[in-house]
Amino acid sequence: MRNSYMRRLAGVMAVAGAFLVTVADPALAADDVKAAFPDVEVPVGGTSIDPLGPSLWSTIGPTRLTGVKVSYELSGVDGVRIAPSDIGGGECETPSSTRVVCTDPRGLSFEGETVEQYLPVTVSAAKTATPGDSGTVTITFSADGLTPITGESEVRVVGDRPNLPVTGPSAWMTGAIGLLLVGAGAAGVLAARRPREDRAAA
Repeated sequence: MRNSYMRRLAGVMAVAGAFLVTVADPALAADDVKAAFPDVEVPVGGTSIDPLGPSLWSTIGPTRLTGVKVSYELSGVDGVRIAPSDIGGGECETPSSTRVVCTDPRGLSFEGETVEQYLPVTVSAAKTATPGDSGTVTITFSADGLTPITGESEVRVVGDRPNLPVTGPSAWMTGAIGLLLVGAGAAGVLAARRPREDRAAA
């Protein structure tokens, strides 16, 4: 009888212990954190306007993650490289020009808003890159107690940015033509006013 009682007591204590462990350090489910992976365009011989990084948000309200890490793996395109961004704020390692791994010793806190471009990288293309080529950056976000989230962002090589200021001989030619047109307009105005002035003097 006593042995049966002790076994029941041990079972109750084991269940209570498991419950306390769960409350003290709850495990995050796979759907507790969501991520989006935007695409980027990179100009030949330049750097993409925006850094590349995942957008993250919590589906369970305010929470804090520790042991966070974002890894990047670029593939499928020549003449393009990735590197840690100056605005990331984390600690990054660069095993190669196509792989970057960043960690954040501060942890990541969600306060209801989406955290955009978290621990990002910059994407740049050499002058030898071909406009129209595209590749893939595989991004993996992980944290303590969270199932890793992996997604892909497309990197597309484009021509020179059309909104950059024009320089060189073509710019000089454009400026000269503009000055000539302004001068011709001023001369036309003066020619139109002179007969009226002559008639007034007569």
